[in-house]
Amino acid sequence: MSDDFDPFADEPRSRPSRRENEQEQTPHSFDPWADLPTRASLRRHGLELPTDAPGLGGMWHDDDAWLTLDLGAGQGSEPSPAPGGRILVVCTGNVCRSPYIHLRLAAELDGLGIEVTSAGTGALAGWPVDPGSVALLDAAGIDSTAFRARQLTVDMVEDADLVLTATRAHRRAVVQEAPLGLRKTFALTDFADLVVDVQPQEVEAARGRSGVGKLVAAAGARRHLVHARPEDDDADIVDPFKMGPEVFAQMEREITPSLDAVVDRLRAVSQPI
Repeated sequence: MSDDFDPFADEPRSRPSRRENEQEQTPHSFDPWADLPTRASLRRHGLELPTDAPGLGGMWHDDDAWLTLDLGAGQGSEPSPAPGGRILVVCTGNVCRSPYIHLRLAAELDGLGIEVTSAGTGALAGWPVDPGSVALLDAAGIDSTAFRARQLTVDMVEDADLVLTATRAHRRAVVQEAPLGLRKTFALTDFADLVVDVQPQEVEAARGRSGVGKLVAAAGARRHLVHARPEDDDADIVDPFKMGPEVFAQMEREITPSLDAVVDRLRAVSQPI
């Protein structure tokens, strides 16, 4: 991996050939601040579902080569005006972690002109929010009844100013399929670590098409000041799918500190509309 890689360059580098890159990265050697191998998407309008997609377990049968694309009720089928920027949240099924993060972010950033949506790398397309996450959202006074899960597409990634993922494995999956998302895609916990000490003047001086985009650029400029968490387990949010209330409570505990840090920074650099 080259030391001079700039994840905020306009175009990501092409992936070296197999002969040039005989040793693949393993999850244990993954550097969340660094370059990722990329490959062109096989389908423009949908991401290929990997057989080892994180959190899938035994949900899919062998004949499920592709999932039907569902844009998701309550999430919008076309990009809408978002003067404050667009945030996309990604997990696997888009029924537990990402809708919880999505709907909390949307509620806490209301009035700032920031659009928040979510999708899954292997979405249970058309499903509502899982009851475990519904209970947590209800307790926070957040309505989730209109939400429906949708499959992630390359277009969604490219339209976003910031992509937040539940785990580093999800980040790898997103960037491998949508290389232009490299400089703006982060595991939620990693992004929170980067932005927690960002000052408004750093964001003001950064380049970006929106407040969200400028915060992403300012965060990237601090990579050399922040030590990445050494293990994926420290950066990843537990998958509570088909688990009991105690695992959903753990999910909430893991999400909340990082989410609060991100919301705090976004509020500090965004203007009410």
